[in-house]
Amino acid sequence: MAPLARAALALLAVLATGACRGPRGRADRGALADGAPGVTAPPVLPAPDQTPAAGQQAPSQAGPTWALPDRTQAPWSQTQAAPLGVGERVASHEAGGAHLRLGTTAGVVHLWTPPGYAPRTAGIALYLHGYYTNVDQAWVDHRLAQQFRSSGRNALFVVPESPSWNGEDVWWPDLDALLAEVARVSGLTLPRGGLVVMGHSGAFRTILPWLATDRIDEVVLLDGLYRGEDQLQAWLAAAPPDRPRRLLLVGWETAPRTESWLTSVPDAVQRDRIPARAPGPREPDHSASIVYLRSQHDHMQIVTNGRVMPLMLQLTRLRGT
Repeated sequence: MAPLARAALALLAVLATGACRGPRGRADRGALADGAPGVTAPPVLPAPDQTPAAGQQAPSQAGPTWALPDRTQAPWSQTQAAPLGVGERVASHEAGGAHLRLGTTAGVVHLWTPPGYAPRTAGIALYLHGYYTNVDQAWVDHRLAQQFRSSGRNALFVVPESPSWNGEDVWWPDLDALLAEVARVSGLTLPRGGLVVMGHSGAFRTILPWLATDRIDEVVLLDGLYRGEDQLQAWLAAAPPDRPRRLLLVGWETAPRTESWLTSVPDAVQRDRIPARAPGPREPDHSASIVYLRSQHDHMQIVTNGRVMPLMLQLTRLRGT
């Protein structure tokens, strides 16, 4: 991935004050981000059979429905980023690695490669943020580059825009289209190793349609199993014999639903807490098709405390740097 390293030397990332507007004309969705101290928590994602909370719109009977956002809440993130036009690139060094911020036809996409990156053995790690933040806010507020580096994985890390609330359309319904645009705008040759998709909270809305492709080797849901159990089981079962698939789950808000489902999956590996360090390579956590860790960290700490995300990446089959 020498082109990315060369691009990173060319420019310094420019962050400026101003409203963030995606290339499709989407205004910044209230600059909302999860987890600011002293701010009332947002409405949780309702499962399809749940009654909406007070003040939320009742679901219709036609097709999947989503709760409306609580627009009365104070913004959770004040982080702002300069607008980026389609085709524009801003390169920098961050957390010791090479960083590119790309303007695409569906919002900003961040790319990052770690120090010691080896393209021949690298994979792709896609990360999708959850609700009440956007991709630029998540990149800064959740220190994503630092967390990716802490994982020690040899991968091209790709962080695209994802819905910020229940009523917002999925930005990238087609995974192949996302990867093609990343390659075109960045000018990079994407690595051919395994592809891992990791998502927090409402990111499941983007991930579930992607399961129809054959590109994904492992899915990591960070407190994100709000629905889709049947789709995930079918995706696991359809894996080629020489390329088994894996589902890694972290549960806090979603723990009751996840644990109820896993009563019917006897071969799933289940842990009652997030360990201080990743289990050894011979532990079943590295080979089981489903691994579930009940979290002692709350919904937002899972993606902000710098411990859970690196560990979950270490449990994937992505190689170390």
